Amino acid sequence: MNLRHAAAVGLLSVALAGCSSTPSGPYLCTDIYAYLTAIAVDTAGQPVSGLTIRDSVPRTGAAWDETQQPVLSAGSVVIFSDGDQQRVSRTRTEPVTVSGHGTAGSFSASYVFDATGCHVEKVSGPDSVVVR
Repeated sequence: MNLRHAAAVGLLSVALAGCSSTPSGPYLCTDIYAYLTAIAVDTAGQPVSGLTIRDSVPRTGAAWDETQQPVLSAGSVVIFSDGDQQRVSRTRTEPVTVSGHGTAGSFSASYVFDATGCHVEKVSGPDSVVVR
């Protein structure tokens, strides 16, 4: 085995180490940690901060609080993340109710998330929510 062939085999081994399979085939996963956000605003359209975000899965009744990221812009809230993949079905898209509450009021919105790949993706649901 020459040096060029050995390097190619090494790169392939590294690439395959990050592979996973789905019903549609193999894919490469990155090491990033993905989270999905929404913008929380009040009835005047101003960003709202200090909300506690809770997700629940109607199918199972499971519920949990989302960990918020302090580096997000004003009004941005984490609504779902890669860490939530095991909480929903890994074989299909999963409807999730996202609610938030704080001193400014509360909101509730319905989302559909896809957790079948390496990272979660939002399939449907609002980009912003109104806290009342």
